[in-house]
Amino acid sequence: NMQGRAIFAKVDTQANPGTSQQFQIRSIPSLLCFKGGKESARQAGAMPQQALTQWVHQVI
Repeated sequence: NMQGRAIFAKVDTQANPGTSQQFQIRSIPSLLCFKGGKESARQAGAMPQQALTQWVHQVI
């Protein structure tokens, strides 16, 4: 359970091209993790739920 440990947000890169440029998003989907307002990890490409959960647990 990640409740209280992580906040998830989805950004529509077509509707928000400035955001995708700011964070240099070149692949959809891209997962970015931020700690203290700074990017701490990045993962590009789709992954199964179990792999996603494992990745999030590793980076938080």
